[in-house]
Amino acid sequence: MIMKAKRLLMTVILIAGMTSLHAQNADNKWGIGAHLGVMEYNGDFANQFYSFQQGYAVGASLSRYLNPSFDAMLHFFYDGVNSNDLGKFGQATWLDFYSHMYNLNLLAKYKFNNGYILKETAIIAPFILAGIGGNLAKTSGTGPSGAFDETYINPNIYGGLGVNLRITPGISLAVQSSLMAPFNDKIDGWYSPASSSNTAEIFLENSVGIYVTPGKTKDKKKDSDGDGVIDKLDLCPDTPAGVPVDANGCPLDTDKDGILDYQDDCPTVAGLKQFNGCPDTDGDGIPDKLDECPDVAGTAALKGCPDTDGDGVIDKDDRCPNTPKGYKVDRFGCPVDADRDGIPDSEDACPDTPGVSELKGCPFDVKAIIAKYNLTMEPILFDFDSYALKSVGIEALDKINNALSNHKEFGVQFDGHTDYVGSEEYNLKLSEKRANSAKDYLMNKGIGGERIRLQYFGETKPAQDNRSKDGRSLNRRVEYNLFELGK
Repeated sequence: MIMKAKRLLMTVILIAGMTSLHAQNADNKWGIGAHLGVMEYNGDFANQFYSFQQGYAVGASLSRYLNPSFDAMLHFFYDGVNSNDLGKFGQATWLDFYSHMYNLNLLAKYKFNNGYILKETAIIAPFILAGIGGNLAKTSGTGPSGAFDETYINPNIYGGLGVNLRITPGISLAVQSSLMAPFNDKIDGWYSPASSSNTAEIFLENSVGIYVTPGKTKDKKKDSDGDGVIDKLDLCPDTPAGVPVDANGCPLDTDKDGILDYQDDCPTVAGLKQFNGCPDTDGDGIPDKLDECPDVAGTAALKGCPDTDGDGVIDKDDRCPNTPKGYKVDRFGCPVDADRDGIPDSEDACPDTPGVSELKGCPFDVKAIIAKYNLTMEPILFDFDSYALKSVGIEALDKINNALSNHKEFGVQFDGHTDYVGSEEYNLKLSEKRANSAKDYLMNKGIGGERIRLQYFGETKPAQDNRSKDGRSLNRRVEYNLFELGK
């Protein structure tokens, strides 16, 4: 065991010798440690805390700086622990045990040298440890039932305190004392649920350790950007090489426009950031050096000169100087009307097809005609066993006639239907007569037969339930739909 401890300490010292070291902090976050000490037992057999009767123990740790007050630590510790009852339990032979204890914990380390209680660079720095982990105990011995040999793996809680003694900026000596309580009362081989003498096993870890912090040591007189101002005093430590700086190490801004001289195309005249420090006197978004009219606001497309109606044609060449804003214009500044329907493309929802103003330049379609002539598209209903038109149906057909008379490019399709009273053959003929009643009415009004389509389905497509009187009355109908001729 002593040889293992020596090897562990030599390894840490070798790492320290090969690596530049300094204190674990925000710049150098990682630290490693090696520990030599003892793990002591308190349980059913005895309390051996601070008796130092066990053999040497070894440990290792890896820590990560989180902030001035806390580190996170992964801590491993091993020792062989033994004890006996000295006849305490009145057995024929003394009870005893020997356990190889392997312990790994994830810990939070609270540091008193956090800048609030002690300085971060304090030579002597107390700390507190707390966390959880796991314990592997390979234990054997003599128990109440004779010899035993068991292996236990259990979670545990861990807590302790210690103090760091800083030897060099990157090496410190740590003395710590911690309690580890596994969730297991059988490690020493004695456990009786009926006994009042059970004592939960707790282990005390006392150790001395060496911590090292790999990393680069900062040069207090270093001038990283080479501007003549050391990093400690440099408010702008990343200034590009060769850039003139002020006493604080920051680049100059001669014209005080907020744009540093080395980034300013006009370093002696206050300007705007979007123009790399150059001015725009007329505020038209074109820097003076590129503006052919620097004192009058203009547009970039016209090299800074004005265009009153904003159509992209300068005023002197504009034949329509009052074109509304946003209109597409031709080279003379007048609104474009590609389909020559009298509606400018900028107002024309169908700029490539002649249309009408009431539809914003689009031609009529079925949906537009239905809306314009207030067609309800409700079926034309008939009385039982009749194909004579009723007054409500005639009103609907008059609206259809009005629409078709004004829009020669459209036609109508009538679909005849019946209820289910009567034979299928009779009802098919009746549905045909009903569709023809609607067709004949429109033809008598002057609508050509080639613009009227008929379909008839008899009783095969009921709209409502034929079993009710109301349903049958709604099934005695002619449905209609408009269509565009040639489609």
